[in-house]
Amino acid sequence: MPITNWTEFFSKERDIYVQNICASQISLSFEVSPGHTEGFLLKQTRNPVNITQHIPFAAVKASADFRKMLNRRPPVLQVLTEEEYKAYYAQKAVDWKVPNADAAIDRAEQERLGLALKTDFTTDEQPKAIHKVINDGKSLGERKEVQSTDVVSSEEVIHPRVLHVCQQVHPEVPEAERMKAGEMLTEFENVENNLKIDDYEYIRAHGLYKTVKAWATKKISALNTAEEVDDTASPA
Repeated sequence: MPITNWTEFFSKERDIYVQNICASQISLSFEVSPGHTEGFLLKQTRNPVNITQHIPFAAVKASADFRKMLNRRPPVLQVLTEEEYKAYYAQKAVDWKVPNADAAIDRAEQERLGLALKTDFTTDEQPKAIHKVINDGKSLGERKEVQSTDVVSSEEVIHPRVLHVCQQVHPEVPEAERMKAGEMLTEFENVENNLKIDDYEYIRAHGLYKTVKAWATKKISALNTAEEVDDTASPA
């Protein structure tokens, strides 16, 4: 896939049709106004999205992160022409036995929202926890201890940015193309306020680098300590 000439591509305002072509969901962020960032989630599906229906054209144009996703090797996203977008959903209309391409687009958007926002369209079973409690820490002087399990039953329990970043150091990614440890830590620190123990356990299991795993271990310890303080402060 040739690298897009972005100067030409963004020379005039247009609808931008994006398709996820990797094996995981993609979390993007766009600065829609000074100091205000808006996220957009592309689930693990080939159904393309008109991203400019959700994010202003100027914000997409200014996003270096968006361009990086399209131009990396191998790419994780690709842009489609309007004709390719309509042709895709015309075929989906046949496959899904709906009246036309517009109906197929509506169905794909409902499914995207259902998966992203966990509405009634979600059909996944309740995910299992990705760590088990070894010691609940309820006894005086004891600390809560958790241990990561080997299998994650659903991506829904993990922050999408954590999933995406860990995918960049997956064993199947060539070593020369893997995200560096410092870059990973920067990505995680940007969403740190939204992460839970499950997220840090996932990073510790899939973060590849010793520094990244050590960082996650430190965060887990801090969260466990905070929980102990809360338990101690609670009235009997």
